[in-house]
Amino acid sequence: MGARKIAYVVFVLPVVISIILGGYVLSNVLAQPDRHLNMWQFNFTSQPTQMGSSDIRIVNLNSSYPVGIPLNFAVKVNNTAFNCGDLYMTVYNTDTSPKQAVAQNAYFSQCFAASVSTLPINEVFSPTINSTGNYQIVAEMQDKSYQNSINVTAAFSVR
Repeated sequence: MGARKIAYVVFVLPVVISIILGGYVLSNVLAQPDRHLNMWQFNFTSQPTQMGSSDIRIVNLNSSYPVGIPLNFAVKVNNTAFNCGDLYMTVYNTDTSPKQAVAQNAYFSQCFAASVSTLPINEVFSPTINSTGNYQIVAEMQDKSYQNSINVTAAFSVR
């Protein structure tokens, strides 16, 4: 009879106390502002469809992003005729009519043929979007003579 009581104290009581204390700590953490419990942490983000020229692509593009996180967009150009050209990147809010530019930047004299790297070179286009909605990114590359251009468009959302 005494061995049974000792077994309960040694094995069962610590489990019960751990569950109670763990629930208390978790409830305090979740009570803080901007906290939530994410039990499903797998990100199955699909690549959004990119429309435009096949010579230019937006890399590291997801279909959905969280609010308030800097978005890091880069561009890959596969046509050396656009070497040392100008790159223009714009993010539009498609929920407004007409769509409004949320962020835009221009990168001049982007010479990529020697390094075969992503554009913009030695810079990052990382706008921060602070409101939920549907957005569109447009990347346009002009050649150095401003005679030809290629562009690509892709849609994404901010949740």
